[in-house]
Amino acid sequence: MSETQQIKRPRNEEEAKEMAKSFRRTETTLTEPLPPPEDLPPEEYKKAEAEYEQKMKQYFLESIYGANYKENPYYLLREPYWDNEWEAIKDLIL
Repeated sequence: MSETQQIKRPRNEEEAKEMAKSFRRTETTLTEPLPPPEDLPPEEYKKAEAEYEQKMKQYFLESIYGANYKENPYYLLREPYWDNEWEAIKDLIL
């Protein structure tokens, strides 16, 4: 799909399920990121830790919804809540 084409967001789970019938999920090519080494200086560690968190968030997102997650009806349904859901579960994952 082109970037300029607007993708319809499903309003509920039933609508997402119907839209998903024609959706083909693309597997992610990302590999699970490794946490930063603990022997880094504090400033470098904070920076590396923030980068690790962003990479892990992207990896987790693509692992669930596919590399083409922006076209996945289930992701489109959950997108408004994704950042809050990530904040709620990230400590369990990281």
